[in-house]
Amino acid sequence: MKDQESPRAIDSFQPDRRRETVEEAGTMHLQSSPQIVVVIPALNEEEGIGWVLDRTHEALSRLGVPYHIVVVDGGSRDRTVEIARSWGAEVVMQNGRGYGDAYIQGFRHAIERYKPEIIVMLDADGTYDPAEAPKLIKPIMRGEADMVVGNRFAGLQPGAMTTLNKVGNRILSWLARVMIGVNIKDTQSGYRAISRELLQTIPLAQKGMPFATELIVEAYAHGYTIKEEPITYKPRLGGQPKLSPLRDGYRILNIIIKFALQHNPVFFAFMMGALLLIPGLTLGIWVAYHYFFTGIKYYVKGLIALILTIAGFNSLLLAILALYLKRMETRLFRIFKITFARQEKR
Repeated sequence: MKDQESPRAIDSFQPDRRRETVEEAGTMHLQSSPQIVVVIPALNEEEGIGWVLDRTHEALSRLGVPYHIVVVDGGSRDRTVEIARSWGAEVVMQNGRGYGDAYIQGFRHAIERYKPEIIVMLDADGTYDPAEAPKLIKPIMRGEADMVVGNRFAGLQPGAMTTLNKVGNRILSWLARVMIGVNIKDTQSGYRAISRELLQTIPLAQKGMPFATELIVEAYAHGYTIKEEPITYKPRLGGQPKLSPLRDGYRILNIIIKFALQHNPVFFAFMMGALLLIPGLTLGIWVAYHYFFTGIKYYVKGLIALILTIAGFNSLLLAILALYLKRMETRLFRIFKITFARQEKR
């Protein structure tokens, strides 16, 4: 099936294929508990949900392991629920509101009812290609990672992301790397595979778009291994975007600062001190200019500039030291965690 094929066409003109796929998935589910559960939040996504579910069945059937699909519907007024059920997905009606709330409810439902080894996060709008799910799942199956995040920037298609969203996502991901130490290039990606153990361990509370950042930061802080894989990111198949770039970007920035204060307060404090370099160097350049070109000597201002520059430079060095100590602490925590897990298996 071509990537550009309309999901409406799939729903209308391929009933035999749909029935065959759904029956096969249902048989796998009845024979054994699903090893993989895909959680898909949806709100008025009738244009894309059929294509997403078709490709998901196709991709996961090739893995040869039992799987199940849960669609968390946020109150759709179109045919989203009808189409999802026709493709064999279990539809759970969302109790609250928001992107993060849908995933928290979906995770809880999947773990309590099915106890899968791996849970996959996937959008219903067709921006992520379900055919790439195995590349996110396999590192967890091999024990190489606890969470695998899809990097959208590695395969960003024209029109898939506005310039504002692209710049904002890169800035937020850079801030998360610098302020928290998370070595992920696309922290806002919603295409992920996660181990059940990780989800049962970390606290998750964000109900909106900052949930994506919270999930990565908490996993990192708890010593879990996070990998990143390149994925394709396409224009949505239809419907209205749920993201508000400025509002959600501001909320995500607040969450990054909050987590920086919570998980590495020493680094954050010294980074604030490093900002003293800006007035210190600016004033120092002004004093130097007057000294060399006009012959006027500003002793007090020069002393202030020197103090600000030295304080800012020392704060910057201490911030870098604090960041590396935090990363070392996280690595040691991960090593102890792996060692303890191996001893338990013995």
